[in-house]
Parts: sequence; C-alpha cells; structure tokens
Amino acid sequence: MTEINAETQEQPVILLVDDNAINLQLLIETLDDQGYRLLVARSGEETLRIARKAKPDIILLDIMMPGIDGYETCARLKSEEATRNSVVIFLTALQSTEEKVRGLSMGAMDFITKPFDPEEIIARVSIQLDNHRKHKEMLEQNQQLAEELATTLESGSRDRDTRTERIKSIISSGESNRVEFKSTLRWNLKTDRSEKVIDKAWLKSVAAFLNSDGGVLLVGVEDNGDILGIESDNFDKEDKYLLHVNNRIQQHIGLEHAGFIGYQLVPADNKKVLLIECQPSPSPVFLKISKEEEFYIRVGPGSRRLSTSEVVAYVTNRRTES
Repeated sequence: MTEINAETQEQPVILLVDDNAINLQLLIETLDDQGYRLLVARSGEETLRIARKAKPDIILLDIMMPGIDGYETCARLKSEEATRNSVVIFLTALQSTEEKVRGLSMGAMDFITKPFDPEEIIARVSIQLDNHRKHKEMLEQNQQLAEELATTLESGSRDRDTRTERIKSIISSGESNRVEFKSTLRWNLKTDRSEKVIDKAWLKSVAAFLNSDGGVLLVGVEDNGDILGIESDNFDKEDKYLLHVNNRIQQHIGLEHAGFIGYQLVPADNKKVLLIECQPSPSPVFLKISKEEEFYIRVGPGSRRLSTSEVVAYVTNRRTES
C-alpha cells in the first residue's frame, strides 16, 4: 500500500485505483492539495486488500484493469461488511448507457470519464463526500431509532396501544408517495394460491422507496384501508412469515441494502399486519428477478420502472442534487 499524503485520521480517505501510472499521477496531482488522505492501488486485488484495512470514504476505481476488472472489484467491495459503505466512483473511457447501468447495478455512485478533467474530478469527489457524510449521519440516526424501537417493543401494553394508534393513523391517511398498502405477502386472493407475482409486487415497492425518499409499506391492508391481517398468506407460524420476508429481501434486493429496511408485525384491530419501513438508500437499488435487474422509483402513490437511459439520468441527477 502506498500512502501519498498521511496526516490525521479525520481527513477523508480516498483510494485511487488505476493500472496506468500516468492516470494515477494526474489523480494525485489533482487531489493532493484538497485536504484528503490519498492511497493508491494498481489492481483489483490490491484494492480489496487496502480497502479492507483502510475503509476509504471514496474509491476512484478504474474499470479496465488486468486481473479482476473494476466491475468485479466493485461487486466484491459491496458484498463485504468492511467495505460496502465506501463510495465507488468509476473511472472509465466507456460511454454507453448500458455500461453505466451495469456499474450502478453493482453499487457505484458516479462516473468520471477519461480523459480526466481536473475540475470535474474535484467537483464529483466533493459532492460524493458530502453525500457520504450525510449517509453516515443517517446511519447513526437510524441506529438510535432502532434502539428506541427495541425499547418500545419490550415495554408494556401502553406502548402497544401507541403502536396500534400509529398504524391506524397511517392507514387512515391513505396511500401516497410515502405510504402504500398490500393485501398479502405471497397469496393471490383471486386464485387462492401462492404466486411469485404477489411477492414481486411488495418487493417492487420496497425497492422504489429505497431509491426515492423512503416510506412505509403495510402488508395485510387492502387499498381502501380495510385490515385483512397476515392470516390470508397462510403461514403456519409468524416466524415463518418473517423468515419469508427476510429471505426475499436478501435474495431480490440484496444484503447490502438490508440495513435500510426495518420490518415487524404490529397489532391493528385485533389482527396483525406487517410494517416495513424503508430509509433512502445511498446507492442505487436494483430488484433482481431471475436474471433481470429492474430499477423502480416512487411516482405518486405507486412505483414506476425506469428504462435503461432513465436510470442513469435519475441516479446522476439525484446524487448531484442531494
């Protein structure tokens, strides 16, 4: 590992990755006087070793490298607990929309196109560091809320009544861009059987909330607000119901995004419904169905799938404006 500018640990840490010495030198010269602690790597394998130890805030990652390329390196970074929160900005001469979507689907946050423009490098790094700082603050707030929620769940009947009233309030307010109802988790009430299309419907909503401003999904509630409860899904036990939720989130949304999704069974009119609370994800969330990857956002009280070109435009504009 080569450290270019070692000062205090409070400095943002940026890992520069490129197998081309000229490109690396330009990146170093551009960022050296910006108040960052710079590290360098020349391959995907070296990137993984350094990132696991240093946990950089930003990784400027070349796509075309010998050995494992930037795409595979990014996928491995996002699959590991120690490195998944590092922001990846791809360095690339590739211009196609399909390549950009491929990068976003692996967890990258932005692209810097070769040949490099120093002003663009400084601007994009600054924007993503600011977003990264906000993300860290949100994680701390989420942890505090989770601890408060755990305390509430362990408390007595008065707190249960409070939770019940909260659910009733959400239901009475109706569906919106931040609230949606689903009748069931897996069971098609018309055909009276479990169907994958029902599973996909609530997962699509979760992905859309994560890609937008967050929101609440209530399962066991009809569109008009009538409470069905969880019985209609025909699970033997509540544990199996919650295991189904957990498995589907990990399989189709990904473990790296699970930290932004909270779910629990809550009482409502002598029944129980599933409450899923979603925080905005700092990285793009693609719903993985079979071999396809689909991208959804919230539009009014529903979810909309974006086309390939729309995904790039949406993610780029959203991260720049945030």
